[in-house]
Amino acid sequence: MRNVDDIEDRRLSGKMESRSTAPSTTGLPDRTSTATLTRRSLLAGGVAAGIVSALPGGAAGPARAAGRRVPFGAAIQSELMNGGPAYRQLFVEHCDLVMPMNALKFNLMRPTRDIWDFEPADKVVDFALSNGKTSRGTCHVWWGATPGWVEAIESPSEAERVLVEHIERVGDRYKGKLLGWDVVNEVVANDPIYENRSLRDTYWLRTLGPRHIPIAFKAAANADPTAELALNEYDLEYKGPHYDERRTIVLSIVRQLQDANVKIDAVGMQGHLYADKVIDVDAIDRFHRDLDALGVKLLVTELDVIDWKSAPDPQAQDKTAAALVTRFLDALFAHKPPELVIAWGLTDRYSWINDVMPRPDGAESRPLPFDRDLRPKPWLDVIRKRLAVA
Repeated sequence: MRNVDDIEDRRLSGKMESRSTAPSTTGLPDRTSTATLTRRSLLAGGVAAGIVSALPGGAAGPARAAGRRVPFGAAIQSELMNGGPAYRQLFVEHCDLVMPMNALKFNLMRPTRDIWDFEPADKVVDFALSNGKTSRGTCHVWWGATPGWVEAIESPSEAERVLVEHIERVGDRYKGKLLGWDVVNEVVANDPIYENRSLRDTYWLRTLGPRHIPIAFKAAANADPTAELALNEYDLEYKGPHYDERRTIVLSIVRQLQDANVKIDAVGMQGHLYADKVIDVDAIDRFHRDLDALGVKLLVTELDVIDWKSAPDPQAQDKTAAALVTRFLDALFAHKPPELVIAWGLTDRYSWINDVMPRPDGAESRPLPFDRDLRPKPWLDVIRKRLAVA
């Protein structure tokens, strides 16, 4: 599912399967209009005409109390589960939660209008449950996983029917098996200040406008009323105006969904930690407190370390990674423990970073808590100790 030719934007976003490196407003109304949900319109509080219409739905659940061990989990690619037993055993021994990395994404689950492919996701979910683990889903709506047959739909009413049908069928299939879902993933504009807009230019935004967000959350709640529903985003961890703006937009989306009585339970902070960026401890603490005041939980959903600009030495790389993870977790725990922490894989042998963001010096990347030989690294101890002392 990786489009390795699209590397540059992935470097900007720290996420798989990105497409464009330049801001685009192609096919959108004027960027000051409500339909595009610009920074000005969103932050000015244009709720009814902006992100939400008056849709019925559940209220956000209260944050869980502290004084518990925070669950640790990891995502796994279904195609790797047929490999050696030692790799699968890592997940059994070290994870509370095991989730499909890509298999629940729209374009893989429904590559054509008439084909539904549940087998890869079933394999991971069944593996998790049969080994006494929990699982969760990512994601219903993501700009990088919209199949071509969907993007060919021009009618807004048909697009909405297809979106709701997809979410409700998938959500119903896994009802009771998944703790929750990343309902909408990476909806915030990559650079809101530069682009002068709040939401990313996507097929769903161009076709349905900002209302595609509450439509998706409402459909997910209908499919599985007990599932924890999250908005998932990257670049919420760092210091600077760009990142302040992204956090502000996420909070605004949460508030607008709640104002319209649309169920949202959590925000997922992806946690792709760059060695060359500064983690903003104070800002993360404030963000966590703001979410808690709204009754919304904070999750870490895709933790790994992008060390492509650190020293080209395994010990130095591991030291850098441990320091980054420590600082990140300290910020998350300053107010209260996060709901859970999920790594985007377990071993350096299998990581999107190897393909998408290889080190320019040719050294091997070391993004995950186990090395290529499945040996634990220092930041696994950081995770164990921090999550055990909640």
